[in-house]
Parts: sequence; C-alpha cells; structure tokens
Amino acid sequence: MSIKPILIAGAGPVGLTLACELVRHGLPVRIVDRNAEPSDKSKALVVWPRTLELLEKAGLVQRFLETGMPLRGLSMYESKDKRMAQVTFSDLETPYPFVLSIPQNATEALLIEHLAAQGVEVERQLEVVGFKQHATHVEVELHHADGRSETTTTSWLPACDGARSSVRHILGVTLEGDTVAQEFAMIDCDVEGLPLHDEVVAYNTPHGLAAFFPIRERRMRAFILRDRCGQEATPCPPTLEEMQNELIARRLDHLKLSNPEWLAAFRINERHAKSYRHGRVLLAGDAAHVHSPVGGQGMNTGMQDAFNLAWKLALIEKGKIAAEPFLDSYSQEREPIGAAVVHKTSRARQAITLRNPLAKGLRNALLTFAASFEFVRHKIAEEASELAVRYPHSPLNREVHPGNAAWLLGHGVHPGDRAPDGHVLKDENAAHLFGLMADTRFHLLILSGLGPGDPPAEVVECARWANASLHELVGVHWIGFDPHHLPAALPSAWWDEGSLIHKRYGAVQPTLYLVRPDGYVAFRSQPAARADLEKYLEDIGLLPAVRVAD
Repeated sequence: MSIKPILIAGAGPVGLTLACELVRHGLPVRIVDRNAEPSDKSKALVVWPRTLELLEKAGLVQRFLETGMPLRGLSMYESKDKRMAQVTFSDLETPYPFVLSIPQNATEALLIEHLAAQGVEVERQLEVVGFKQHATHVEVELHHADGRSETTTTSWLPACDGARSSVRHILGVTLEGDTVAQEFAMIDCDVEGLPLHDEVVAYNTPHGLAAFFPIRERRMRAFILRDRCGQEATPCPPTLEEMQNELIARRLDHLKLSNPEWLAAFRINERHAKSYRHGRVLLAGDAAHVHSPVGGQGMNTGMQDAFNLAWKLALIEKGKIAAEPFLDSYSQEREPIGAAVVHKTSRARQAITLRNPLAKGLRNALLTFAASFEFVRHKIAEEASELAVRYPHSPLNREVHPGNAAWLLGHGVHPGDRAPDGHVLKDENAAHLFGLMADTRFHLLILSGLGPGDPPAEVVECARWANASLHELVGVHWIGFDPHHLPAALPSAWWDEGSLIHKRYGAVQPTLYLVRPDGYVAFRSQPAARADLEKYLEDIGLLPAVRVAD
C-alpha cells in the first residue's frame, strides 16, 4: 500500500519528535519550517523522566544521556543560608530517576541528526500559508523563500509550528486564556557561589525571586522577576549589570555572574486550545498550549503530544483501524493534560511571585511545613517528572474485574495509567519491561498471579492464542510468579523475581494487561479472559486487522 508523506508544520522539538516517531512506525514524512536555521538559543532546558522513558522507546535516550547533565532535584531557599525545601527524584520508580538538563538547541540537534539518519531532512524557509480540507486529504499551500508557491496534498496536517502557529491562525482557532502582567528577565552565564550545582536552586526571598537552572558545571540559566512591567510590546533584555544588581537587592550578593551568553526578557501567556483536532489538522505543542516556564513542563508536554499522536496516525495510515472515531482520542486525552499544565503552572507562578510580605511569610511557612513530609516531597517529584500523567477518561480504556477485591479497592494499575517498569529474569538472562515493550506494537502482559505451581490451562491457552494470532500488532509476554512453571511454548516468558511487578500491577490472580504503543495501559482483565480481550479489540476496531493478520 502506497502512503503519501504526512506533512508536519514546524521543526522545533515537538515537530521533530513527531517526525522521528512517524518514521519509526514506518510512515513517510515531510517536515517544513519557516526559519532558515535551527534555533541557536538554549530555551527549554529540562527533559523529565517520563519523556526519557518515551525517548528510550524511540531509540534516542542514550544520545540524550550522553549530551545532557543529570540533576538530582530542586532546592528552595528563603535567604542565602535558609533552605525551606528540597525535592529529589532518586526514589521515583523509573529507569531515569533524575531530570536531564539539556539546552533546547541540543535537543533539536539530536532529533535532526536522528531524522537525517533515517533519510529525512528538514525543509527550511518553507511555510504553510493556506490549506483546504477534503474528506480524504488536506490540500496545502506552501510559500518558499524565493517567492515560489507550492501546492501539495497530505492525509494529515499536524501543526507543531509554535505559539504563533500560522496553521492555527488559518484555522481561526484561538488560544483561550490571559497574558500575565509580570515581566521576567533571564541570562545564561557562569555563576559562582551557589550551594549546589547539580540541582535547580530557587531563592524566594522577601526582596524578590531568583532561580538558577544548571546547564553544565557552573553554567546556569538565571531568572529574576522584575519589579516593574513595561508597556512596550517586547520587554527590554537585561544587562549583566542589571542582573547582578537584582541579586544584590535580594541580599544574594554572594552570587557572582560572569560570561553572559544569552540575555532575554519576556512576559507569560497562559492559554490553551479547547480542542487539538480540527478535521485532518491536529495541534500539538505550543500551537495548542502556552504557559509559564515554572516547572519546565512546556517542551516535555509538547513532545508527549507527539508520542501520543504518532502511533494513532500510524495505525490509521496503515489501514489497521478507521480514523473515526479513533483519532478523536488524541484531543480527548491530551487537551486535559495541556489545560492542567496551564492551570498548575499558573498557580505555581502566582505562589512564587507573591509581593505582599505577610502572604510571602505564610507561603514560606506552609512550604517548609509541607516539605517536611516525605510523601509530599515524593508527590511533588512525581508530578514534576510527568510520571503521574494519565488518561483516566480515555475512550480507549476498558477493564473487566468481576468481584476482585484488590481492584475494587483501587490497587494496581488502571487503564489510562502509565505502565510501570520492572525487572524480569529468564535462565541466565535479565531484562526490564520497558525493554520488552520497546517496539511499535501493543504489548500484552500476561501476569500469572501470585499462586505457585502450574497456571490455569485456559490462561496458558489464551497466551498461546495471542502469541499466534496477534503477533503482527501485539507483542505477548508471560510474566510468571513461579520460575519453575513458565510456559515453554512462549518465546517471551519471564520470572518476576520478588513479585514486584505483580504487586505494582495488582495481579493477585492471572491478569491480562494490554499496553499501548506509547506505554499507557489500554485494557486489563482479572481474571485473565481471552473473550474479554477479543471483545475489546473488536469494539475499538482493531480485531478486523488482527483477523487479517491471522
């Protein structure tokens, strides 16, 4: 079957991630960008653990780890010597219990390099200036730098072209929300005097905010909140002297700035689109949501938009599933995430930029008290790391649990949740679940339950059927409680040493978990039942493709 390239507008981190994922799923792509060159600015600095997990599936995580610098956490100070709170990531259940500091231009360079190795080059100085949607395709008008116009067709038009998206403008879709009447100044420079160089350090002093994000060694991104907010359309960038004086005014004269590289000032928009799908045009990244940089969530949220969208477009373009209503799940899942990020970062910004001295004192006292509890610090780390991102109301979710007490009490992993990792053994070999589920298929985890001895014959038969009939679309993995009773006929049968995976997944008896290509649980059945799985595949529209493959 001949598939036309999917045209992606915008070659920032989101568009590049989407292009890499579509190519990995076997689709041709064309990616265009209005700019003559990639950005040489550091811009977004952090890649969170959940994004690193998805980059592992994409085959890119090692290059990111080689390029970036791991940061162990975040410390917040009230003054030079008084620390209010420290949050670390070391106890998170992920292969990547840290935040990776890597400038956005380096992130883009790695993605461009990976795309080029797959034979795809970004077409620059090329902008979408118009389009018409049809029943089966989008007719797109492109403008070249030399003044030429080009008309092309594409099945889908993902708009990853930033906050000033020309595609969104042509659609007539606005981002709803507000522009904040606050002005921030920032500088990339060397910093001497910080107590830590492998953590984000924020000073919320009575005299104002200053925050420092490590880039490499003593190279930092420094932020301050200006006391004034000018009326000019574009805020005036600071000077090195201004930034140093701002630190002195905050009683942070022990910090010395030098060797400035990038100085900028900005105001914050807190806005998002109500829908990410408009026919065959799909919004992602800053084209769909813009917000405060507090928490460093923006780029990661956009890249995860791309991971969510890619596998769905791949199933549709390969004829495995009908677009309607399946593709609606993209907006239904990601729009609430984007809206939540806008809301949470707005609340965080408001909290850290309080000006009233009494309100500041109360805030600092509450933060110090709350951060004294380990479960609070863990919750903050889990939320920031984006491991807590979930799709509880996705139309792709289903679970069957007739009368099982553990599930009724809320234990285990629910459909819409991120599928957790875990180590497994087989003879002398060791693996982890993320490694087993690294390809582009769905993955069926058959957990044997916590009973020793031979598993029920019907569960083994379900595993054999799935391995024989679903292999084109679904990888099948037996995760056994008893190492002496692993089904010999299954090529991927593993022992769950210590039963940690069974405990994380809540599999007290034989259980089926169907994990989506983006690592989220789609379906679970306890007790394990082939009929329930077949009914689910039929209802979402995948069973015809399974039967053809069979």
